Amino acid sequence: MAKEKDFSCVGGLEKHIQILKETVLFPLMYGDVYAKFNLRPPRGLLFYGPPGTGKTLVAGALATECSSSERKVSFISRKGSDCLSKWVGESEKKLQQIFHSAYQSRPCIIFFDEVDGLAPIRSSHQDYVHASVVSTLLALMDGLDSNSEVIVIGSTNRLDAIDPALRRPGRFDKELYFPLPSYNARKEILAVHIESWKQKPSQKFLAYLAAKTVGFCGSDLQAICAEAVMCCVRRTYPQIYTSKSKYQINERSLKIEKQDFLKAQQNIVPASQRAAITPIKRLSRRIQPLLENTLTKIMFRLENLCPPDMLSSDVITGRAMSRSSNCPRLLLTGLDDSHTRYLGPAILHALEHLPCHVLDITTLFEVTGRAAEEAIIQRVKEARRSLPSLLYVPEILAWWNLVDEPARVVFTSLMSGLDSSVSMLVLTTATCTPSTLPNEIKSIYEYQGEVFEVKTPGPSERQGFFEQLYNQVNSGVCGASHKSSSSIIEILKPKRIKSRKTPCTIQSVHSTAEGKPDVIEIAPPKKLRPEAKSRKKINTVQSFHSTLPVKTGAIKREFNAGTEGSPSKRQKLIGSVDTDPRNKNEPKRLTDGQISELLRKTVGITRGWTTHQLETLFSALEGHSEKQDKDMFLAFNECLSIFQETEKLKARLKES
Repeated sequence: MAKEKDFSCVGGLEKHIQILKETVLFPLMYGDVYAKFNLRPPRGLLFYGPPGTGKTLVAGALATECSSSERKVSFISRKGSDCLSKWVGESEKKLQQIFHSAYQSRPCIIFFDEVDGLAPIRSSHQDYVHASVVSTLLALMDGLDSNSEVIVIGSTNRLDAIDPALRRPGRFDKELYFPLPSYNARKEILAVHIESWKQKPSQKFLAYLAAKTVGFCGSDLQAICAEAVMCCVRRTYPQIYTSKSKYQINERSLKIEKQDFLKAQQNIVPASQRAAITPIKRLSRRIQPLLENTLTKIMFRLENLCPPDMLSSDVITGRAMSRSSNCPRLLLTGLDDSHTRYLGPAILHALEHLPCHVLDITTLFEVTGRAAEEAIIQRVKEARRSLPSLLYVPEILAWWNLVDEPARVVFTSLMSGLDSSVSMLVLTTATCTPSTLPNEIKSIYEYQGEVFEVKTPGPSERQGFFEQLYNQVNSGVCGASHKSSSSIIEILKPKRIKSRKTPCTIQSVHSTAEGKPDVIEIAPPKKLRPEAKSRKKINTVQSFHSTLPVKTGAIKREFNAGTEGSPSKRQKLIGSVDTDPRNKNEPKRLTDGQISELLRKTVGITRGWTTHQLETLFSALEGHSEKQDKDMFLAFNECLSIFQETEKLKARLKES
């Protein structure tokens, strides 16, 4: 028999459990204290949020806690569809019997799962039966006085489908939102699911897995753990799929390793991404040298604009209250579209604890026949239901001129109506200069601090961006940054590479091949010292990434070759340049002087280039580095000259 789950089996919902105890469990167990101070306990509580976030799980854990207390509390659980019947009057009779049973066995908790099926919105399009059931439920909840010791809890993932008459004090007094788990919550959920395992993954790997599962709900994480076990069974006992008889499986031989979790993650599609894809993504290792300083400045700006308790779900890290009379908002502008392609998703990743609602051209026209102003109103309403929240409007100019005048007026009116009491961050991007913004959009952002212009990468950013390429070429691992995950290699690599006897040359290759770690820890210039706290905030929600080793197979062969001399000689062989005449086909490595000259030339010709142009040049140089029949220094110079002439030709065409 399955073990009954209590609150100890629920991970990442400590605040919800605390609220649930204060509003539901304590009034039933300590009713005399509430009566002495004339405190009115709530009559109803409504759980809402995305599917798989633990609403039904918390209700079941509450039932277990109620039965284990000194004063027994009855618990009645019903699905919304269980109370419906095709016979006229039968549904109302079932509801009356449930409330009568609860009153007879009080103190009692009634839990209606999927209450939107039981009490939908009453309208002229529905038949008389549903309207009668909703009216009966309203009357029964009104009949519960404050001393009846009966509490009604409802659960739904469609808050807008519930009849508004239920959502008032006296019926469902409090609404509790269950969001997608944050980084720390995902770590706790994973720890709960592997608690009974004899051989558990390390805490370091759990932290890595939690950082890689942004957008996964609790059910998705449970499915990953179950799929990891099945991956281990497939790897250890592949013969059970071909055996016709039952195969004896030794449970002790089933060792669930990290590769099983990584393979299981690839097989699981998050429930939140099946309906809509939210553009949440951290800065990649390749693009970090270009945009990490800009991202740090944006996070520092958000600290001044947002309330103290919005940017972090655990501690108060804000510096000041919003200077505007409206809700916190920020507009990212600039001719470089990196704010929409990279910076916007990176900010969403840093603020993943906030429920994200996207308003773009896709959401405006995804439903045929629906007006654009209706879609705008619906999206803003959804964002206001889950406060504190984040409303992301990427590339607002892409749909601004497509919609008609009423839609633009509705959007500006809704944004102007959000005052400072609304804890909703409005993040908008626009590919233009601040001076060319439409006047309607300018009126939304009153203060200069609410408009942030993203400049093209400077010389130091461009130098760091291309330096990683040239160093990778010199290390013989060019192109590995996008073909394999460095963090996965670090977790799965042999322990022999981690030994203290590893030569210093390999450690230097690690640092140059990886570039910079996949967290924002590079110190900005001295003039940006006040932004250190914002960088620290990003580090708390970004995962750590290990450095990228040299080709693991080649290193392993070098260390395992027992006939090639002593270990010290083999180590020197790895760190030195191969001068064996048998390897004449391999390209020549770049010297330090050649790297410096290439960097100087690259930084010079890319002055004023956008991020997209720099990425194009990076890919072209990377393609030239894979040609084994050319000298690398000459190949890079040839590619840079071609791009320089191309850009000059484009400039002449624009002038003409």
